[in-house]
Amino acid sequence: MSTAGHTAAGAAHTAGETIELPWHAEPSFNCFGCSPRNPIGLGLRLKQLPNGDYAAETAFSENYASYPGIVHGGIVNVLVDEVMGDALALTHGLLAFSVTLRSKMLLPLRVAETYLTVARVSGRGNGVLHTEAEITGPGGELHVMATGTYQPIRSEQAKTLMELDDAAFGRVRHYFDHGTGES
Repeated sequence: MSTAGHTAAGAAHTAGETIELPWHAEPSFNCFGCSPRNPIGLGLRLKQLPNGDYAAETAFSENYASYPGIVHGGIVNVLVDEVMGDALALTHGLLAFSVTLRSKMLLPLRVAETYLTVARVSGRGNGVLHTEAEITGPGGELHVMATGTYQPIRSEQAKTLMELDDAAFGRVRHYFDHGTGES
């Protein structure tokens, strides 16, 4: 379970083993959402659910609050973006940039409570992939619904935008230049 800001949380919601994200081995990747090396990041750990969806449990400390005791909405959007992006990376073996992110905040997230974010790839076409996610609270109540559209990263984008040297690019090149096709 991720304990963003190092806050301990309650009982586990998800079954299964934590997935070791393959890009964690790349020292140049310091993702705010999932990297175990990012000292201020969320440190998310994903599991695959029996139905094929991907999930992460998260509890936030006061470091991620906006109003007292309430998690900042921007951080909530980071959470759904990260889990949706990881779901498509694990499903399709590619890395992608967020193109759109839409979220509907039904209930605020509170610091020090455990939330479950579940995401899945919902479609593909016109060169992009579509995802959806929801965040539920400790009692199973729905807090957030989200959708996202992602553009697979091309090799030239990775080299230029990420400033990867030849060695780093060689280690991660298989995550780029994937066609999305139609579903």
